[in-house]
Amino acid sequence: MTALLTAVLAIGALAGCTSSQTGGNPTPAPTTGGEQTSSQPTNDGSDSGLSITKYTSAPCTILKADQVTTLGSVREAAPGTGLLGPNCVWSGKDPIKNSRYTVHVTAGQDFEKQVNEVKGDAVFNDKKIDGVRVISTDRLDGLVTCLASVQISKTDSVTIQVNVASDEQATKKACAEGERVAQLIIGNLKG
Repeated sequence: MTALLTAVLAIGALAGCTSSQTGGNPTPAPTTGGEQTSSQPTNDGSDSGLSITKYTSAPCTILKADQVTTLGSVREAAPGTGLLGPNCVWSGKDPIKNSRYTVHVTAGQDFEKQVNEVKGDAVFNDKKIDGVRVISTDRLDGLVTCLASVQISKTDSVTIQVNVASDEQATKKACAEGERVAQLIIGNLKG
């Protein structure tokens, strides 16, 4: 599973973002922009009552058309499959000016194991959004890249990967943006 999350973070780095990590015990970076870190889960959130079943075959429908417009100037949705399962990518029309969003719909992978693998990241937020557990994490500072994972059940989740474009870095922070998109998805899952 560590290789899985490492690969997802590497994909983010290849998308134009870089970060570095050295061996040993990481020292949390100072919090910025109101970000708070926590190493204690709010609870295991294992029974949210939500389901991702209809999105595993159609991950690009997890956001409504009007919600996609809130992402900014992005290209048409591109469905695919990655290490976390089916996904949908909304790439910025101009990678320097427009951020990139990838939403992974993950079924059958132990959520708590995924959480344990990223607890040592410099940014690690474990909280509830609209009553659903959401983990936000980044190895560096959560400003340019971030993963926000919504726990659907013990084995199902939705992970939003945000890569903020250079021109938007002054106004858009990756973890805050990932949590905003997570809240949209939670609303959609609740119906």
